[in-house]
Amino acid sequence: MTWSVAALAALVLWSVTGPRALRALHRGLGATARTMLTLWTLATATWLLACAALLATLATGVMGPGVKALVAACADLFQAVQQNGAQHGLAVAGLLGAAGLARLTWTAVGRRRDRAARRGEYARALAAGGRRRALYLDRVWLLESPEPAAYCVPGRGFGIVVTRGAVDRLTGPELRAVLAHERAHLNGRHHLLVTWTRLLDSAFPGVPLLRAAAGEVPELVEWAADDRAAEEVGPHALAHALGIMAASGADGPEPALSASGACPVRRVRRQVRPAEPAAGWAAHVGATLFVLLPLALAVLATVLNVAVPPCECAG
Repeated sequence: MTWSVAALAALVLWSVTGPRALRALHRGLGATARTMLTLWTLATATWLLACAALLATLATGVMGPGVKALVAACADLFQAVQQNGAQHGLAVAGLLGAAGLARLTWTAVGRRRDRAARRGEYARALAAGGRRRALYLDRVWLLESPEPAAYCVPGRGFGIVVTRGAVDRLTGPELRAVLAHERAHLNGRHHLLVTWTRLLDSAFPGVPLLRAAAGEVPELVEWAADDRAAEEVGPHALAHALGIMAASGADGPEPALSASGACPVRRVRRQVRPAEPAAGWAAHVGATLFVLLPLALAVLATVLNVAVPPCECAG
């Protein structure tokens, strides 16, 4: 029981203080955007899996000694529940788990349906107003629009979209930087990370960790794509391109990842200022273990509830 309480307390504490802790790790580690993307994604997955483990702990706790019989032979489940008088507790655990799963599934299905409808509309518009063209070895959709814009839409038949305004106004290095930025989005499957965090935030509203992740991850994917583009072309060409794209105010449609996304001021500052020294691998491993701690406690509580028999001391 003590482990279960500790695991629950750790999960609640992580739900509230996790965003501040992750931002402190970002500053302390001097971590790259890709590292912080990993930590934020791991943090949200840890939260979800820890909740599932604690529900399992509740189920095993209310069933008492009958759990071992359940593990040994599932046919003894009904008898074990009856003998321990655990019908109500087991029903509560089952309802909570089912409610959480149903909420997550319903939200995922709704978001997928909305995204599919938007993608269908966008595909028709792109087929009607765009044409395929090769730009610096990248196959892109070229739109005849005077506003400089570039974005990518993941999925078969889509990809990188560039407007005529971007081609005309950007220099060669600047245009290559923009293309490298969008290519990094597609290769890194950044849309999946953004979708994951927004899905959890929609399914479980009010959790500070999930709400913060839904705000941080979309910006971090832009930073990660910027870093990749700067490696290929150079930070100054990228910074100039970001300034031109941001000044135009043009943006890509949902569910696109646009070169003008996130805060352009912070993105330009990251490229022109000297990089902070990064911490060593040991510090990064420690940060990862710290993020995994709530899940480790929840799993340990579940295992101990199954493995350790309850005390039957007579008073």
